[in-house]
Amino acid sequence: MRKFLAVIGISLITAASGAAYTPAMAASTGTATGTLIVDGVSYTDPHGCYPAGGFLVSVVNHTDRTAYVYPNGGCFGQYEGWVLPGGQATMNGASVYIN
Repeated sequence: MRKFLAVIGISLITAASGAAYTPAMAASTGTATGTLIVDGVSYTDPHGCYPAGGFLVSVVNHTDRTAYVYPNGGCFGQYEGWVLPGGQATMNGASVYIN
């Protein structure tokens, strides 16, 4: 009976809020899951473009998505390199993009 009431309570709470949370919703938010480190600056669950500090950029990618390194600020133009999930690299670059 307690388990049944707990399920009803959860159903009522999610119905009152207008939406139910599912694990699939977390994956569909459009952000990488994990940490991206660009020139020593850590970003949790990153999404978008991040500036790099100079001629060489150091990227440590502890996310579930590929990070792309651009030679120009603002992630403009064609990317010159990438860092796969779980990887790290130092390369020429002025900005890093991750989706």
